[in-house]
Amino acid sequence: MALLHRMALALLLPLQVAAMTFNELPRIPQHLCCASVGSRREDVRAILPEAFNHSAVRVVECMKLQNSDFVYRVGTACSYCECLWEDGADLEGTAECCSLTNFGTPGYNQITGYTTCQKYKQTYNLKTGIVRSCELRYDMYSFKSAACDRSPVALLFLLPLLALRPT
Repeated sequence: MALLHRMALALLLPLQVAAMTFNELPRIPQHLCCASVGSRREDVRAILPEAFNHSAVRVVECMKLQNSDFVYRVGTACSYCECLWEDGADLEGTAECCSLTNFGTPGYNQITGYTTCQKYKQTYNLKTGIVRSCELRYDMYSFKSAACDRSPVALLFLLPLLALRPT
């Protein structure tokens, strides 16, 4: 009888969706996916194409970005994912994905079935009742790569090359 009681109770309780593990995060080429490996802001991940190999994807821990990263595609992707998370999107149970092919145009990817990423996505926060737009300006920013690094340390490696240049 106790087993039957526990089974009935389990059916009445709301289902708890387990958070995705790192290996369960979606990795779809030419797509942006927002997901979470837990319930905290620190758990939000953006999954986006690599800079020089667009068929490869990169999983980014959004809270670990530096302020300077937000002027690159990785930054705008994380800002977008965090905005969705703030407004209550269930990124733990189901990743929110969109196709980056033909970014900003209406439509969907005929291979994956995901809609095309748009510059703005309206969200409605059920807790606050506020409607706002999450901004994804993937078209405005470039990828952050080693070629973009303008730190003084990187310039030190170039000095010997400048000395070899004919005058």
